[in-house]
Amino acid sequence: MMQRTQDNKNVYRNILLSIILSIVITLLVSSTILYFNFDNIALKQVYESDSNSLMQTSQEILKVTETATSFSFQIYRDFVISKLLFYDKPDIYDITNAMQQLNNYRFAMPFIDSIYVYNGKSDLFYVSANNFQSGIQTKSTLGDQGMVDILDHFQDYMPFLPVPRTFNPVGNDQLTVSKVGIYSYLCYDAININKSLNSAVIVNISESFINKSLKNVANSRSSSEFIINKDGILLSTDGSNPVLSDYSNKNYIKDIIANASSPGYLVDTVENTKSLISYTAPDSLGWRYVRTTPYSIITKEIKSMRTKTIYISLSLLLAGLLVSFFTSRKLFDPIDKVIRNLKTLEIEKRDNLQILRQDFLRNIIMGREAYHPIALQAKLRYFGSKITIQHSSLLIMVKIDHFTENVNKYQDQFKLLRYAVMNICTEISSPLFQAEAIDMGDDHILLLLTAQESDFEWDHDAFMAILHKMQTSIADYIKLSVSITISPLQDNAGPCIHLYKQLLEASYHRLFRGHGCIIWSEEIMGYRAKEYKFPTQKEKQLVDCLMTGDSAEAETIYTDIINETAEYPYSVVHLAISHLTLRVNNVLNTINKNNALALPLYLDTTIASLNQVETIEEINVQFYQLFEHLHKKIDEKRSSKHVDLIKKMNDIIERDYGNQNLSINSIADELDMSPIYISRLYKQHTMVALIDLIQDVRMNKSKELLIHSSLSVAEIAEKTGFTSDSYFYRKFKKYNSITPNDFRKQYNRNSEVLTND
Repeated sequence: MMQRTQDNKNVYRNILLSIILSIVITLLVSSTILYFNFDNIALKQVYESDSNSLMQTSQEILKVTETATSFSFQIYRDFVISKLLFYDKPDIYDITNAMQQLNNYRFAMPFIDSIYVYNGKSDLFYVSANNFQSGIQTKSTLGDQGMVDILDHFQDYMPFLPVPRTFNPVGNDQLTVSKVGIYSYLCYDAININKSLNSAVIVNISESFINKSLKNVANSRSSSEFIINKDGILLSTDGSNPVLSDYSNKNYIKDIIANASSPGYLVDTVENTKSLISYTAPDSLGWRYVRTTPYSIITKEIKSMRTKTIYISLSLLLAGLLVSFFTSRKLFDPIDKVIRNLKTLEIEKRDNLQILRQDFLRNIIMGREAYHPIALQAKLRYFGSKITIQHSSLLIMVKIDHFTENVNKYQDQFKLLRYAVMNICTEISSPLFQAEAIDMGDDHILLLLTAQESDFEWDHDAFMAILHKMQTSIADYIKLSVSITISPLQDNAGPCIHLYKQLLEASYHRLFRGHGCIIWSEEIMGYRAKEYKFPTQKEKQLVDCLMTGDSAEAETIYTDIINETAEYPYSVVHLAISHLTLRVNNVLNTINKNNALALPLYLDTTIASLNQVETIEEINVQFYQLFEHLHKKIDEKRSSKHVDLIKKMNDIIERDYGNQNLSINSIADELDMSPIYISRLYKQHTMVALIDLIQDVRMNKSKELLIHSSLSVAEIAEKTGFTSDSYFYRKFKKYNSITPNDFRKQYNRNSEVLTND
């Protein structure tokens, strides 16, 4: 044992030493590379910083250009200012208003130095500026003579693009002051026949504003920023030279011009100082932004970074060695941790294999994949399954009762409960079978059971004991109720796999057998041989009870109709409930139409799909509640003394419907009452007109005779009280949208189809 522990320590020590050696080599190599490449790294970092700053400046100046362009065009289109542009002699009021408007425009944009409005017809400039130039100026008195020259040669300049320039403003005393840098934006439209301008708007932006934008992004490295064009002409002062100075003869500018379309950086001498020069690619104006940073400042930062890197590397190396050393002395059993990690990996692999096995089994059961028996057995062995498909097999479906309630109750924990159900069922069936539990989703799981021995003998009592034990264990341990459906025993697992749909259909009969039931699918499939006929007579009685508000009798009749379907296939149950739902809703519609009984309830037609119910009681309670509500509503409309009278009238009609003389008057004579009174009374309490009831009874009796007798149409018309067969034809077609003969033929065809099915 001691030797084994010592071996574990040696393995851990070797791993630890390898890690330490890797750390040392990595730190040494990376530090050495960094040390000898810090110059390039630092230069690139400074360049990236300079490039971002210069691009920011470029964007700001482009925004100013866009604003000035839009601004000049807006001034040109301004209705008030247009009088200065196009009128030869605007009156003093127009001039005053226009000048005020120009001042407003200038005050609105702080970067605008001045605005000129030029009228070519009068050769006058209307100037809005911060100096003595404001007002009306002629070409000769305008202090900005450079603008006069630009307008005389306007073809050489693009409208709406900045024109960098300098000028000597001349005051009233004709004294020359220092040159002023400015950027002018021209907006003009009409051109005269002699190719001179008809009118123009000039927006001037001071060079100081551009310089301010450049200084805003300057850093603490004493950098210098300026702008040049593609020919190396200075477009912004760099502090020592004015705008439009020619820099093209400088060596570093030549290198920038040579790299005509790309940004970059270089190291060269600027004003006798070694510097890093960063520059941008030409922007949409063709301008390039240049920044120069003294190399001594960058070198100072590089030296500091080198020193810090060496200290940090040494500190990390020392700390790593110390921590590794002390940690290694405290780790006595590191191999156990490795084993635990391996076990964790093994569990993860097993869980992943379980997911793949579930997907494979679901695909087989659902018919999405098909395998030859030998290949299927090999696949099952690959997934670790112990079942033998050549042995006797059967399929069991375990449905979780109260599914929706349990999902809402347990929420995320419900998946664990499903897994527990699968484990319980597999373990309990293990004495007699090899089992595979398959999670089919929704409310059910499947158990594929194969006999452990090839000479398996079926023991019904032992099998039932297993099923009951499954239900009891699930109820005791995880507090769930389950219903079980069993397929017939097959000679091998091949046919068993294809019984899923049959098993699912049989499981729907939990509807009648209740929660916790055990269903044999073979018994349910035997129901297919039985022919079902919907009890139309009971349906009529149900309608009569609903019309009279007899809820107790209506419940009894409805229950009889539904319970009769319990011995038929699930499709019959579905159709019967659908038919009754539609019929009851039609009765409610009739009652509402005939006597404005405010019935807020209708049967939800979605119950007919049976997707949301597990037992028939869930459906019955909806019908019963509706019947009771209808009874209360009708009971409010009538008194008990009228019930017998209405019943007598119904009995007379049922008795004498074949009498051609049957009418409201004949009924009134027999009851010794007024025809008007009994007609109104019957309509008030049944919501049906008495004459309509007579016609309905005769029509229903005629349809019964057409279906269940071989009498001719004329004989049927006579037996049901119609005065002639032609009158009967007309009435029958009006009520049913079909002739009597076609009705009889249609029913016979439908009966033949149902019999063949």
